Amino acid sequence: MFKSEDIIGDIVYISFNNNEYLNQIGIKNPSGHYLVKGFDHLGLWLQHPGIFIKKTKDKNGNPIPLDIQKENQIDGVFLVMWNFVNTIMHYPNREGYDFPSEFNKDVGFKTKED
Repeated sequence: MFKSEDIIGDIVYISFNNNEYLNQIGIKNPSGHYLVKGFDHLGLWLQHPGIFIKKTKDKNGNPIPLDIQKENQIDGVFLVMWNFVNTIMHYPNREGYDFPSEFNKDVGFKTKED
């Protein structure tokens, strides 16, 4: 039996029913593949595919020349509210999409059964 928590840590295909609200954070497509970081009663927490920041001014507020500006990628997670999700497609056992669950790790204390 498949449960929703089985997609945490996996890459899934998601179709949005209205992606205009995601434009502000750089998500332009109405669907795509995303790494699921978690979910709750509000929606799905997805890894952002790429947030880049560029420092354009020095510490004195002066513009930095374009040829020496550096762009850095930072990690980000964003929330897609449940009411904006059309459908989710999971790929069980597909290499590169289905990863071992963080919750099924063999950690902790064990007792020897007689």
